[in-house]
Amino acid sequence: MTDIHLTADAGRARLTTRAGALVPRVIEIGPDSARVALVAGGALLLGGDSVRVSITVGVGCTLELEDIGGTVAYNADGRGSEWFVDATVEENALLLWHGLPFVVADGANVDRRTVIDLRGHGALACLRETIVLGRTGERGGTIGLRTTVQAMTHTEASAQARTEAIFVEHLTVSGTDPVPGVLGDNRVLDSVLLLGTRAPADAAGRVARDSPCTEVFELEGEGSITRSLHHEAHRSLLSPVWESWRAHARSIHVAPVAPARSASTLSAGTPSTSSLSSSQIGTHL
Repeated sequence: MTDIHLTADAGRARLTTRAGALVPRVIEIGPDSARVALVAGGALLLGGDSVRVSITVGVGCTLELEDIGGTVAYNADGRGSEWFVDATVEENALLLWHGLPFVVADGANVDRRTVIDLRGHGALACLRETIVLGRTGERGGTIGLRTTVQAMTHTEASAQARTEAIFVEHLTVSGTDPVPGVLGDNRVLDSVLLLGTRAPADAAGRVARDSPCTEVFELEGEGSITRSLHHEAHRSLLSPVWESWRAHARSIHVAPVAPARSASTLSAGTPSTSSLSSSQIGTHL
């Protein structure tokens, strides 16, 4: 299990990490923010592998995650593998995650599940996910994509908050069995999710809406999703959309009170808890 937990503690951020199949590497840490790179701890993703990531962004904090290199689910002759992410974003907190391409090679069979819990007023998340069926010259294996986004809501009839699902999706795609109306002949499913607020009406969004291969969906709750289908990943139009939506999420989130400072030491192994003070930055995983 890979754990990344960021919380505010007496006016300064506390970052707790644990290495699993993915190893967190701290890039920067500030009074209420952190940038963390995710590095594969070994060959991923093989048949039988189970990758699990637990993320918590505490009240008023900003956590930005960056993939270091994409992920390839290798040929496993149909043997299953798992990739589970469970993220909790608390009140007035922000999660940003730019995921690099996740390639499903011939013979791979992946169960990929993402649960995002927006737990409180002002909780925001912006994520990019790119699924590619097959490496060059391949048709690609099978991947089941399950995404659930939950948010706390209040009703006029009751002062008590309750959790409701604002987006639930279960999509299975296979390079060997393409389904008309899903991916068709395309190999790339590129998505940007903006959760907790609506997408801005800007040029990037208009380009996405005007493209025959791209759609923008507004959720019934506070959130927007854009999707682009292509045969090659570099043809996607979503890079400017990601930049725009990421900037929008930052603009409506409370800015950090002080600039971030670079982490001085990176190490791997046992769980680590880090706090930024005026005199030092602790050792990080």
